[in-house]
Amino acid sequence: MTQERKRTITELHTGILAKSRDVDGLLWAAVLAFQDYPLRTVSGLPFSYRIKRKKNGEYSGEILVSRKEGNKTLTKSSVFLAFHIVLKRMEEMMPFCRQERGKHILEAPEYSGPKAIRQIFGISYIYSLFWLLGLIRVPEKVEDRLRGTDKVEKFPLHEIFWTFPGE
Repeated sequence: MTQERKRTITELHTGILAKSRDVDGLLWAAVLAFQDYPLRTVSGLPFSYRIKRKKNGEYSGEILVSRKEGNKTLTKSSVFLAFHIVLKRMEEMMPFCRQERGKHILEAPEYSGPKAIRQIFGISYIYSLFWLLGLIRVPEKVEDRLRGTDKVEKFPLHEIFWTFPGE
């Protein structure tokens, strides 16, 4: 995993913990950073994704998921819908962070499978991405399938530490 990808995860987690107004922008930056990264669905199917560009070169809201048997299209709004469901669950968990060595660590909620978040078009791909970004935890047997034979490197949450301003 590149330093840029790790940085976007750290910024996303920091934004969530600080209750940043731009948390959607931080999520989108992470989604952009992980384009073409090898992922797997819960059933073990490999996939990656790219964000479609408009004619003017800007990113559109279409996420093109590449799979062996063809492509699927997700929307940015589906990713944000799932993200806000996860954020709400984090807030209900209070506290949704813990302190370790004087630093705040995000406590992600556990979801047993994609539909446990909600029935959203493309949730099986979003679930895998959210696990990779450390936004959700999954049962060990599910994590093994998400890792697959390629040993997808999930960013280790225990290595992310934040200090809030003034601490």
